[in-house]
Amino acid sequence: MQPGKIGWNELMTSDPAGAIAYYTQLFGWETEPFPMPQGEYTMFKQNGVPFGGVLKAPQPDLPTMWVNYVCVENVDASVEKSTSLGGEVCCGPMDIPEVGRIAVIKDLQGGVIGLHQPPAK
Repeated sequence: MQPGKIGWNELMTSDPAGAIAYYTQLFGWETEPFPMPQGEYTMFKQNGVPFGGVLKAPQPDLPTMWVNYVCVENVDASVEKSTSLGGEVCCGPMDIPEVGRIAVIKDLQGGVIGLHQPPAK
């Protein structure tokens, strides 16, 4: 993990199956189901290396969007710093088994970005 580097890309959509079909045909990405307590999740892989995933949008009124996750050493500290700078918390912080700790924040201009802290080793 390199703090400040984008380490994961995630697509939230009302049609995961359609998105999977589109991106696998467009780029030749491989897929692998990844069981999640919140529902179905599919990882995207290239040459066997996972780099992102797709899931059904958790709320029907959310637009389809990609969220980039930036690697951080401490999600909670990063969320606190973001809010002190005027940012908003959209989701989390929360722990995801085998993935680590994540949150999604919004900047002052409305841009959304994820934060990812890998699990402790």
